[in-house]
Amino acid sequence: MGQAISGGLTQRDVDEVISICKGAWNQYEIESLYKRFRSLDRGRKGYISAEELMSIPELSINPLAQRLVRSFESVNFVDFARLLAAFSDRASYEEKVRFIFRVYDVDGDGLVTHDDMQIMLRQLAGSSLTDDDIAWLVRKALQEADSPQGLSLDAFKATLTQQDLAGMTVQVPTEL
Repeated sequence: MGQAISGGLTQRDVDEVISICKGAWNQYEIESLYKRFRSLDRGRKGYISAEELMSIPELSINPLAQRLVRSFESVNFVDFARLLAAFSDRASYEEKVRFIFRVYDVDGDGLVTHDDMQIMLRQLAGSSLTDDDIAWLVRKALQEADSPQGLSLDAFKATLTQQDLAGMTVQVPTEL
């Protein structure tokens, strides 16, 4: 193991994360993410629990918080950085779409089905839409996409534009 550069993180660790994340994060951002990871991992277990994730104010108020927490629960630092890479301003459109698709594919079967969409709309809309409203919106969306069985990743991607994902970034504070 090499010389620690940030609270136990070595240059080799940083280089590994840069490689795994396909350059989505630079060294300074990785060091900052590592500090954040360590502050969330209160028990120094080497992974983050659901409760620790929900202590992030921006996440806890998100209507999809429970769904997102399932993606990040019990992840180590490398997985934490890899999952967050979709939110980097250097992440590709494809990486962002794949991340969103995994969130919307509730049952993990490779399709965003009618049931998946209903669950997601219910989480997003809360009580502002009735069950009938949600069912109608889902039917309409699947009809317009010409995918009555559900949306594959390619069909899901076809429904989104680059502009739809423009705000899907996280700015990682860095200390130079």
